[in-house]
Amino acid sequence: MKIYKNAKIFSVSYNEDPVVVDEDLICEVKFGEGRIVVSYKDDEGDVIYRGNEDGEGHYLLECAERDGKASLHMFSKSEILEGHWKEGDYRGFWRITLE
Repeated sequence: MKIYKNAKIFSVSYNEDPVVVDEDLICEVKFGEGRIVVSYKDDEGDVIYRGNEDGEGHYLLECAERDGKASLHMFSKSEILEGHWKEGDYRGFWRITLE
């Protein structure tokens, strides 16, 4: 399993007025054997998204504590994961740079 302890999240929430942008939030990403875990802390506490690979480089994730669902996609040999997320009534997109 690959582990990236200092990955960076760039996230945009586009259903709020005004748009909310979170830059360079540090997270940990673990993936391998068809599974992925993305974990980080925000103002409300710990956040953990877990999921499974749905085709090579495509992941579907959930965060039960936040009623969250997300997707992440990555090209082979890339250091970037991108996708969409939804938590309750909030939604947006995110990019994770692996480091």
